[in-house]
Amino acid sequence: MKFGIMASHQYPHDEDLGKHLDDLFGTVELAAELGYDSVWTINHFQSNLATPQPISMMAALIPRSGTMTLGTGILLMPMFHPVHIAEEFATLDHLSGGRVVLGVGAGYRENELAAFGIDPPTRFRRLDESLKLIRALWTGEPVTTEGGLYPQTDARIGIRPLTPGGPPIWVGAGSKRAVRRAARLGDAWYAPGNAPSPRYLPEHLAVYDAALEEYGKSTVDRPIGLELYCAPTTERAVDEALPQARTEYSTYAEYPALRWQSDRFDELIRNTLALGSPEYLIERLSTLRDMGFNHIIFRPGWLGMPAEMVRASLRLFATEVFPAFR
Repeated sequence: MKFGIMASHQYPHDEDLGKHLDDLFGTVELAAELGYDSVWTINHFQSNLATPQPISMMAALIPRSGTMTLGTGILLMPMFHPVHIAEEFATLDHLSGGRVVLGVGAGYRENELAAFGIDPPTRFRRLDESLKLIRALWTGEPVTTEGGLYPQTDARIGIRPLTPGGPPIWVGAGSKRAVRRAARLGDAWYAPGNAPSPRYLPEHLAVYDAALEEYGKSTVDRPIGLELYCAPTTERAVDEALPQARTEYSTYAEYPALRWQSDRFDELIRNTLALGSPEYLIERLSTLRDMGFNHIIFRPGWLGMPAEMVRASLRLFATEVFPAFR
């Protein structure tokens, strides 16, 4: 099983961004030394938190991440032109020595879609057409597309990816329909681990597996995103992490699509947030492993959590939990 961390580069607007980024870079360097497998950047626009953009962040993390995979978790694909993303990720593929993953999603925040003049129902078509065009461009061969949102005539990418065929594409998806789309378009479904219902993962995994079979596909990577904090005891983990987690989730709940997270925060904690001792986390993650997930990607800290606490959690998790899964 692999383990990765979300870079989680979101901060209050009135705080020192440079200091926060220095802390983040140090945490990523530590994660590389500890043997973590991947690091993931996030993407939002016109956010209520200061959020540096993911492609720039990936470039900054390349020399700080050792041999870790670098990816977007996730890039809001409808807000970008696919030619731009094809060129950027081909470049990142070379700069990183072939260590990048393009993680994408359709987006959900109304203000972001409005900022780019995107009619919300079209975002799924944009995602579909974008990924098809990106893959075609990554072949290095001339591409012609008639009609559609992104017409091309004998277009050829300016730089071919280092990885043959281009970097892997992971598709984030929540609904069953979107999970089927992830099976059709992606190399992996980046599953959300923050659904309060215990039925969510088994039901949606069944949909994903059935869609893979229908499309004649298979996948090696089975990633899932979690919220996780490790301390010597579960009581201490909850005491240390819960206030910051509650603050961060209340910030997300300012967006209409995520208000449920604030209203049902206690249920969210009980069913999804993995705050606990190494023994507790081994038990929780064993359940995910048994379901077939093989790449755990987690946010190691929340708004207001000092870097020292984040790093202590990462050290303890690497020392005590890694051996149970490797």
